[in-house]
Amino acid sequence: MRLRKKWFIPLGIIALSSWFLYRENNQIDTTAVTVQSDKLPAAFNDYTILQIADLHGKSFGSRQKVLLKKVNKLKPDLILMTGDLIDSRRNGEEEALLLMKQLTPDYPVYFVTGNHEVRLNLTILPKLERLGVTVLRNTSVPLERSGQFIELLGIDDPTTTRWSEGLQEPDGIRKSLDQAQSTADTRAFQLLMAHRPEYLPLYAERKVDLVLSGHAHGGQIRLPFTDGMYAPGQGFFPELTAGQHVMENTRLIISRGLGNSLFPFRIFNHPELIVVTLRT
Repeated sequence: MRLRKKWFIPLGIIALSSWFLYRENNQIDTTAVTVQSDKLPAAFNDYTILQIADLHGKSFGSRQKVLLKKVNKLKPDLILMTGDLIDSRRNGEEEALLLMKQLTPDYPVYFVTGNHEVRLNLTILPKLERLGVTVLRNTSVPLERSGQFIELLGIDDPTTTRWSEGLQEPDGIRKSLDQAQSTADTRAFQLLMAHRPEYLPLYAERKVDLVLSGHAHGGQIRLPFTDGMYAPGQGFFPELTAGQHVMENTRLIISRGLGNSLFPFRIFNHPELIVVTLRT
């Protein structure tokens, strides 16, 4: 009897800890955000955008069924994927492509690179394009609805220009923004997909209306009164890890993302999908 009691408590602690960690890393939160702008044309009122960020090759259920059920329940007009679909440490390409294969028949899907696609030499990009994903690399495309338009811009993660052209990251971001905005109608509402949130001052400098980013994983561990313990590019106790941030006339929305990379667990920081509803 004493032996049973001796083992009961530690086994209970292990079971509860395992359940807690599983729940923290697999329960997908859906965050609804409304963005109002006088620059939006009337046709885009109630237009819904689903942001998927930082999957890192993670699978949610067999054949991504859990994640797909969430997406299909939301029925967005558009899906934007803001980088790190795969992970350079464990790849996860099969799980990522399986998700894309099931999304593209029903939704327009756009993608920009994250640092992990760059580390794997961008080999996934032609595979995404073959599945019907539109990859935006320092360019823009008009989004049309009932004869009215907004501009969707997408830029490469700055590691692309840093490695290939020897530029520092801020210079790489500026060059990418130059290229993307050169093809956009500057009078239109500009929606930018950019993997990294820490360059908000540069996005505001270019007068982008709305930016969707990820990369920070919500700070990974979100203790009370913090925005997370650590984020790449920002260090410890970062400021730009989740939620909405406004600088001048630019609104930045940061997804906590879905997967993990170097650190394998999220704590008080569930995986997240963001649904943005545009309002005129």
